[in-house]
Amino acid sequence: MEFSKFIETAPEEIKDYLEKCRKTPQSPTWHPEGDVLKHTKIVFSRAAKTGDINYMFAAIFHDLGKTESTKLNKRGSWSSYGHEFISARLVIKYKEWISSQGADVDLVHDLVISHMKIKMMDEMRKPKQEEFKAKPNYEKIKEFSSFDNMKTLTPEELSL
Repeated sequence: MEFSKFIETAPEEIKDYLEKCRKTPQSPTWHPEGDVLKHTKIVFSRAAKTGDINYMFAAIFHDLGKTESTKLNKRGSWSSYGHEFISARLVIKYKEWISSQGADVDLVHDLVISHMKIKMMDEMRKPKQEEFKAKPNYEKIKEFSSFDNMKTLTPEELSL
C-alpha cells in the first residue's frame, strides 16, 4: 500500500498533522532521514510490507504528537518528550476512522503509546522489564519498533 493512497480517506485534521510533520525537525543523531513526515513515510513503508493494517495505522499516528511537543533542548538538539501520549490521544479521537478501515483501535493505541517505552527497556529495572514483556501485545510492539528504527535506513528509503 502506498502512503498517499492510504491517507486519502484520512480526516482533514490528520492530513493537517501530516503536513505539519513536514515542518517538524528531528535530531539528526536519531533521525538522519530528516523531518517527521519523511520518517513517517519510511515507517509506513516498512509497516506496509507486512500487510498488517494495524501496523500501518500505528505508523501514521505514532509521531503526530511531535508537531506539538518538539522543542530545542538545552544541548541544542531537537527533542519531543511525551509525543507518544499526544499521538495516542489522536488514535482515540479518530477511532471511528481507524476501525472503519478494519484496524483494531486498541492494538493501534497500544503500539503508538508503547513505541518509545520499548526503546528504554535496557534502562528499566528488571521488574518493570518483566511487566512490559508480559503485555499481550509485546511481540507486536517489538516488531513495530523495528520499523521505527532509523539505524537501518537504506538509500531507497531515504528517497521516499
